Formats: sequence, C-alpha cells, structure tokens
Amino acid sequence: MDTQGMLKQMCKSDINDSDIKAICKSRGFSAKEATSRDVFENFFISTIGIKEVLDSLTYKEVVFLHLLNKIKKEVGIAYFERLYGCAESPNGYHHMTFTKRYKETFKKAKNNLVRKGVLIVIEGETYSKSTKMERLRFSFPPEFGEFLPPLVKASKFREAGDFKREVLRDKLLEIAGGRQRPSPLSNSNRRSFKLTIKDGNLSVGGEQFRAKYLLDWQQACLRASVKTDTKTRGYQSYPSHDMTPVDVALYAISQLGEHEWLPADSLAVILKIFTGDDVNHPCEQICEAGWEWGCLVKVVADKTAYYRLPDDPLEDATSPTPEQYLQIAPDGTVVLDLVKIPYTVLEVLASVALLDIHNANLRATANTIKIGNALTTVRKEGVFEWLRENSSGFRTAIEIAEARWGKQIIHEDLMVAQVKDLSLKVQIEKSCTGSQLVSLPDDYIAFPCGVLPAIQKIVGASGHVIKKARNG
Repeated sequence: MDTQGMLKQMCKSDINDSDIKAICKSRGFSAKEATSRDVFENFFISTIGIKEVLDSLTYKEVVFLHLLNKIKKEVGIAYFERLYGCAESPNGYHHMTFTKRYKETFKKAKNNLVRKGVLIVIEGETYSKSTKMERLRFSFPPEFGEFLPPLVKASKFREAGDFKREVLRDKLLEIAGGRQRPSPLSNSNRRSFKLTIKDGNLSVGGEQFRAKYLLDWQQACLRASVKTDTKTRGYQSYPSHDMTPVDVALYAISQLGEHEWLPADSLAVILKIFTGDDVNHPCEQICEAGWEWGCLVKVVADKTAYYRLPDDPLEDATSPTPEQYLQIAPDGTVVLDLVKIPYTVLEVLASVALLDIHNANLRATANTIKIGNALTTVRKEGVFEWLRENSSGFRTAIEIAEARWGKQIIHEDLMVAQVKDLSLKVQIEKSCTGSQLVSLPDDYIAFPCGVLPAIQKIVGASGHVIKKARNG
C-alpha cells in the first residue's frame, strides 16, 4: 500500500483519539487539527513540526529512520527488534508467542515514533491466521526524509588524506602482463574481473571494458577481504532489505559532506541497525581494507584514523594531456602508455579501435565499424578530436564513418544476398527464427554469417545455384 493509502487508513480507523492528540502535541498542530480526522490527515503529511520532532529523537532512532527512508518499504514490528530489542525466553523463541515477544517493542515504537508523528502505522490484511501484532505495518513518509538529522557523526579536516591511487593503475597494467598484487578474488567462484584482449576488443571478465568496472573490482576485493559473521535469526525472519556490512559502511561514508571524515567506530550503530545483526562488526577491518584497496581515503589525527570516499577515483591527480600518454606510430596506429592514460580515455579508445599488445605496449588501430557504432557517444570527447588531428589512420577512419553516417549501416559478421525467386525467399524466411534475417528492398536479405550454411542447404535442395559477388 502506498503512503497516502496507509495514512488514510490510519487516520480513519487504526489510531484512537488519544493518539491523535499526542501527535498534534508533538508536531505542534493546533487544537483545531485534533477535532477532525480528515483535517488531521491533511496536516500529518505536512512539514509542520517534523524537523523539531526528528531532532529530538535518539541517534539510534535517527539511524533506524534513515534505514526506512532508504528501503522505502513498509515493515512489521519484528523489524524494530534491531532498534529496541525484544523479549527473550530462556527456553528459546519457539516457547514464546509473537505478541508476547514484541509487546514491549511495540510500546516503544508507538510512544517514541508513532505518537510523535513520524511514522504511519496500520493493521494490514492477511490471508493466513495471525495476531494483530503480526498484522501491524509501519511506514516512514518519504516527504520527511530531507528533515532527518545526519546519518553519520562526522569530523571536519581539510587534509587531502592518504589515497592508494596505485591500486587501480596496477590493475590496468594487467593488460600488458604487469605484476599483480594478490587478490582475494583469485581461485574463487566470484565474478571474474580479468582484463583480456580478444579479437582486438578489451574486456573485463568477459564484458566490454568500462572504467566503472575497475571500481566494481575494487569493491569486490574489499568485500572478499573482510570476514564478517552473521547471527542466525530466530523466531521471525526479517524482510530481505538488509545490506552487507561492507555495503552499509560504504553507504554511510557516502553521506559525508565536504571536508568531513568518519572514524571507523562511528559505524558500529549504523552497522547493527542496517544489517539487523547483533554481532560486533569489524568496523576497523572494513575501513582499513577499504583504504588498502583504494576505495577509501584515510587521514590520521590524534592517533585516530578517519575515512572518506575519494572525490573521483577515476581521475588522475596530474590530469595528463594526450601527448603524455599517446604516441603516434608512423603507420598511424597509436601506442598507449598504461601508466599515464586516464581510465575514461582508455574506455573511449576501446570503443573505437582494435587493441593489441606489441613489444609489451598496448597499441590501438582505428576501426571504421567501431567508430561508426560509437560516433554519437564519442564525437565530443577531447581525445577523439585529438586522434582525428594527430593520427592519419584515425582521421581516415573517422572521415569514412562520418561520410557513411545516416546513409549506410556498418555491421560486423553480416552477409547480404539477393533472392529473386519468391518461393525460395519464402522458404529461407520460414527457416530463420527471430531476428536472424532482415528483408531489404530490391529482393535483398541480410543475415549473420553463421546462418549461411542453413541457407546454402535450402538453396541447394531447391535446385538453385549460389553466385558470390566480390568487392572489386
């Protein structure tokens, strides 16, 4: 149910007059709003008094509301166990009813959050036999999110901090056989991030190269290097909104403002509430591993380590010019300096050129087909214009692609045939499924090269002869 529907139900039947008076008092509504439930409903979702109420909550309650604001889902009373705890039986969860287990939890949620006017609560519908406590559903209105106090307790420093920028660069050198640091992803069933060149195409784990995949690799190494325990949950399983400890840490640190830093131990409360686990999460281990793998920047002040995200991990501090990382060979190919080339520039080159390793260097050769496919996305890139001006090979290929743009579609692995016999053409079309064949004007058809043997078989069986045309 959406927020408006839940609010309407709550105001109509799921809270009593005493609850409404308490909410009006907390939010600063006038006595008039308490006299009519319809009027109260309109005022509840307003911003009147919401900042003052949110500022009055405990830090743990603020963190919990940040979680609800992030997941944007309604939750049951069991979800509040991570905030307020619950009753426990010495004989285990199965010897205690749901209502008894969460009775005190509900009292705290109602008095501290519902009656202060920051949460909506309703009795939800269910098709199975259940208690009222099990049917309760809570929602944090998204309109209140911007008024929440900060999620993190930050400190301000203007220091640049220590950033292991070389981690990404060393990964990139893998292309030319550079020595790699031991990775926790090695010899595992985790996603592969190996950099390879096949048929002139650069890929990361089999996917076309993208600079952001290098950041994905860093975070995968961070996750694999952090050992976290999880508590086996008991009586009531929680909704699957929970994040891993590493994801929670990165999300919390991403909330920092300019010049703000976070000590590792400040993550403890956030990790407990966001993950829903009572175990002591290794906050220091997560942050140190994040720094070691180039995901975080670190500064030490008064013997305490503070962390934040790098401003732009894909941006080099020196901002080199193309002349510093590209060298034009006499044949018009381009030699790339993997130590200096910006990651985003390599992504552009990988999209418009065929790459290979030559004399332990990465070399790029202009490819008209790739340029034609990427023309609309790369033509405004500075390095693309630099290649046009400085490499004869790229200049020629770019001019050809631009001349054909809008007039001719450039394809790889495609064949074209002219079939004048209508019955034969129908047979061929019926034999091809999906998008294997496209009909063109003047009796022409286009199809992938892999479909050719099947078409040759049909043509041969019909008694026709195939004539091949060659480029003159």
